[in-house]
Amino acid sequence: MTSVSPLIPELARWNNGKGIAPDSWIFVEGRADHALGFCSFLWPEFVKFEGYVLRSPLDVERLRGWERSGEHTRQQIETAMNAFLLEGAFPTDKAESELKEKQCERLAEIMADMLAAKLACDFPGLHFETFTMSGYDFGVSFHQL
Repeated sequence: MTSVSPLIPELARWNNGKGIAPDSWIFVEGRADHALGFCSFLWPEFVKFEGYVLRSPLDVERLRGWERSGEHTRQQIETAMNAFLLEGAFPTDKAESELKEKQCERLAEIMADMLAAKLACDFPGLHFETFTMSGYDFGVSFHQL
């Protein structure tokens, strides 16, 4: 895995300019409530419903809306239902926009890898594609193969 250190300018300011490792920084500066909150999208819960594997909690009305449209395959519906969009995430982050974009792109890559691991663990008999999305729907998603 590529180091995330270059994407966290704060690290270089520690220890009289010698820097600090990301895990040490989080150990000192992080908050348990934030760490638990991040678990909800880094290691999400899933529900199996009528052959779909979807992020929990299940929104049956939204699912039925996608199905009723008749314009999408089950795989496309699963992708849409499982999309976790990062556009607009972290609105109080004061990072410069170009840096924040790079940070979120790397976060999306890591999230896709984590989704793959979690899905393989929770559903060993099924096969999934996890991926990042760009443009207007910037984020991560997955569907069954």
